[in-house]
Amino acid sequence: MDSSNMKPIVGVNPHQFEECREYLNKMRKVVDETYAAVESQVLHNQISELFDQHYKHLGQIVEIHEVFGGYTNRSFGVVLEKDGQRLDYFVRKYKAEATDHDVLMEHGLISHALKNGFNEAAGIFPTIDGRTFVRLNELKAGKTVSRIFTVYRFLKGKDKYTWIDNKSSPQEFVNLGDLLARFHKASCDFVPEGEQRKTEPKVKILIPDFPRIFKERAAQPLDTLFHANFNAILPTILKDMERLKIEPEEYEGLVEVPIHGDYHAGNVKFDGEDTVGLFDFDWSKIDARIFDICLGIVYCCGSWDMETDGVLRLDDCRNFLKGYNQALQSGPLPPLNETEKKVFVRMLGGAHFYLIYWLTELWYYLDVDNINSYEALSYLTHFLRGLNWLDNNADVLADLVK
Repeated sequence: MDSSNMKPIVGVNPHQFEECREYLNKMRKVVDETYAAVESQVLHNQISELFDQHYKHLGQIVEIHEVFGGYTNRSFGVVLEKDGQRLDYFVRKYKAEATDHDVLMEHGLISHALKNGFNEAAGIFPTIDGRTFVRLNELKAGKTVSRIFTVYRFLKGKDKYTWIDNKSSPQEFVNLGDLLARFHKASCDFVPEGEQRKTEPKVKILIPDFPRIFKERAAQPLDTLFHANFNAILPTILKDMERLKIEPEEYEGLVEVPIHGDYHAGNVKFDGEDTVGLFDFDWSKIDARIFDICLGIVYCCGSWDMETDGVLRLDDCRNFLKGYNQALQSGPLPPLNETEKKVFVRMLGGAHFYLIYWLTELWYYLDVDNINSYEALSYLTHFLRGLNWLDNNADVLADLVK
């Protein structure tokens, strides 16, 4: 072979690959730090624009801090100064999918509950032209998208728990049940006006549709670890849904009120053992009260310990229901009716299915690029263990709600 006009391909010393890896690792660190700095400045610019143009009557920005803990929205604590006084405000940057109708309904509900004495909710500050939210544009994947921002009163109290770190004291569980009941009481006569409406269907429509939704998501041509595992366990989920099915006539017997829709101890502020604040109403809608109770129990009373993962701690469930029931001793909302008690165990299953629905929606549609596969799988496993425990303890739970 005449190689005079050819370029030789020469092997590289193996140690050179190690040096290259170290160099690339340094470059990655620089890129990550640069991106974080740019992202921080973008957020600072957005919040500065928000107050300078729409909330300048509240004061001048002194400090901005990001509040961590959510999955789909971003939250910030902002310190403003006006007339020599510094005050704290809470800013919510809603997920990109949030609609005007959803946010208007949420804000109308909060204002209504506050008027009826539910002081644990954070009041909403209007803009200089009287609106409850502002839309600001930003670039996302090369496209201009509009994001909703709202300024709330900053709730006092401590963030003692999360939706996973949920080991509250017995009295705190009583108080958690009491807080949810008082919210239901304060908002039960709320009637949405105009464009105040929620896009998510009620559970009597949504839960029966889960088999179709889950099959549709599982059928997508994805090659990911989460997708493979979800497909593997889908037959078990479908069997559980059939076993825990609530009949259409039973749904019609359920009391409907405005529900929180994301009720867990991580969305509650505490002062000692007292509950002094409730926030994150963006999942709220008018729906079956027993669903909100069951979702709250799954969130608040479900164990995340390795040995008991997915188990509902019965004493905590009992205290939660005790607090809820005690708050209903005086009107205007009646105690749980016989249909609500009858479907209680199956609605606990519905709450598990709803959380699987949320998890797969986040994975398949909302934020695929930023989801950790192993974290998502740990949540999925937790919900499946909860369903299995529910199957083995249905009689105990049925007796408890009676």
